[in-house]
Amino acid sequence: MQIARLPENEAARVATLHSMNILDTPREDRFDRYTRITARIFDMPIVLISLVDKYRQWFKSSEGLEADETPRDISFCGHAILGDGVFEVRNTRRDPRFRDNPLVIEQPHIRFYAGAPLETPNGHKLGTLCIIDRVPRQLSNDEKTMLKNLADMVVGEMMSRIDTETGLANREEQIATGTKLIDAAAGERDFSLLLFDIRETFARQDDTDSQLPPGAMFAKLLQCHFPMAKSIAHMGGYHFCVMLTGDRSFDMQLAVTRLREDTWQALCGDDDPDALPIYVGRIQYDPEQHVSIEDMLGEADAMFYGRGKEPAPELPAQMPLADKLVKWRKTIF
Repeated sequence: MQIARLPENEAARVATLHSMNILDTPREDRFDRYTRITARIFDMPIVLISLVDKYRQWFKSSEGLEADETPRDISFCGHAILGDGVFEVRNTRRDPRFRDNPLVIEQPHIRFYAGAPLETPNGHKLGTLCIIDRVPRQLSNDEKTMLKNLADMVVGEMMSRIDTETGLANREEQIATGTKLIDAAAGERDFSLLLFDIRETFARQDDTDSQLPPGAMFAKLLQCHFPMAKSIAHMGGYHFCVMLTGDRSFDMQLAVTRLREDTWQALCGDDDPDALPIYVGRIQYDPEQHVSIEDMLGEADAMFYGRGKEPAPELPAQMPLADKLVKWRKTIF
């Protein structure tokens, strides 16, 4: 068996994959429809949308296979992402790279494989749309073109809810996530939106040596300080939104304060640390006021785009850092 070599851009490729926040997410019909259609078009028993992580290949969607993932070192997709076109193995038993592969000699007994790389706009191949059979096969040139076209459509679906500037979710993805929370059982609807406006950081960009634009830098800080967030989205312009569920073990105020400090360190240099470079607001889900997630985001828009920003009122006493937060000179609440 031959283990695929690593792509030359492996570190950046894996970073792009992780930035899309798609690994280990639940199945979605918007991806499952592509595996169903592909299985029908090619008359294949197994079709996968496979994402090649550092040590595994994980299946965002699968038709005809129960497994969620397999080790990368035995994957066919690890080979497929090394090229630009469709990678085809017509008969695994006659191919020295694969004839003793566990996926060939054991379940699912692969005899034929063809995978089209899922290539993002930045040139990174995240995985494949692949078709698998238990008997030898051979694709025509037209079939290879069709498989590649379908793979490009899958990439388009992946990118449709990703903000390419920051790698965060976009507004459409935030709406989809929020809708699922609101549609959940009443006891599971305890969530809130934490809102950030970083317009002042853009004004300070020229004063720093950062290799990242402020939006991309701030996105990384949000992911660092809110690792358990249900969703982190770039809402356009200077505006960001973190969707948090009611986890009592997570100190939201402490996370916000540390985010403020790290943002100041990254963008404000030796300026007065009391000169806050970000503005923050919060909307708690209220079933009597918010029929849909769009209601909450509309309220957020009013905060973001309102002409004036009033000082924050006193926060609930149980929030240990409220005394610090109310001193923030321009805060949305």
